[in-house]
Amino acid sequence: MTGLVALLQSSNLRQALLPFTLEGAHGAALDADRETLGSNDWQCFEMEELMHAKSLVLPVLTYLVHRLEERFDGRPTLLILDEAWVFLDDPLFAERIREWLKVLRKRNVSVIFATQSLSDIANSSIAPAIIESCGSRIFLPNDRALEPQQADTYAQFGLNARQTQIIAQATPKRNYYFQSRAGNRLFDLSLGPVALSFCGVSSKDEFKAMNALWARTGADSFATAWLSQRGLHWAADLIANELSTEEGDALCAAQ
Repeated sequence: MTGLVALLQSSNLRQALLPFTLEGAHGAALDADRETLGSNDWQCFEMEELMHAKSLVLPVLTYLVHRLEERFDGRPTLLILDEAWVFLDDPLFAERIREWLKVLRKRNVSVIFATQSLSDIANSSIAPAIIESCGSRIFLPNDRALEPQQADTYAQFGLNARQTQIIAQATPKRNYYFQSRAGNRLFDLSLGPVALSFCGVSSKDEFKAMNALWARTGADSFATAWLSQRGLHWAADLIANELSTEEGDALCAAQ
C-alpha cells in the first residue's frame, strides 16, 4: 500500500489511502510487503478489536469479502457471520449480503447468521431477503420472548404464539428450538463431560490455558493432558490406552 501511494499521481487518492499505509493510523491492518492470509480449510477472523475502530471496519471487511469470494470454487463451504449486526449495520455490506443470499447457493456456499438479538436482523433493510432465504433457523431460549415487542419480532420469523412460548420456557444453554420447512422441534445437545470439556470452553482464561498446554504437549498428547487438567482422569486414561493399542498394532504390522 505504501508503494502504491508513492506512485499515485492524484493527490486526492494519496490522501485517501494514506491512513492505510505504514505511516497512517491503520497501516498495521492493511499494509504489508506480502500476503499473510492463510489458505486453511478453516479460517476465523476475530472482529472484537476491529469493531472498536469504526473507520477501519469498512475497508477491512471489503478486503476480506473480496478474498473470500475468490475461494468459493464449488467446494462445500460455510460462511459464518457471527455478530451479524456488524455487517447488517452498514448499507454497503447489507447489499452485499443480499447478493450473497441469491448467488452463493449456486457456488455450494451456505451462509450462517449468528446474532444475540433477533432485532438486528428484523430491523435490517434486507430483513425480508434474510428471512426468506434462511430456511433453517435455530432459536436460543429467551425468558422475555412473550413480551409484546419480543413476540412481534418472533412473529416476523414465522413463529406462532405456542412456539414463542416454548422458547420462553426453554432451559438456557441446554435447549434450542429448530425451525425449518420440514418441521419444528425443541432439542438439546446432551453433551457429556468429555465433550463439554472441549466444546464448552469459552472464557479467555480457558483459551489461554489451552494454548499454553498445546505449546507444552503438542497435538499428540494435548487431549489426554487437557482432560487430566479438567479432572477427567478416567477419560484421559481411556485415550492414552487407545493410543497405546494403536501404536502397538502399527508396530506389529511394520514387523
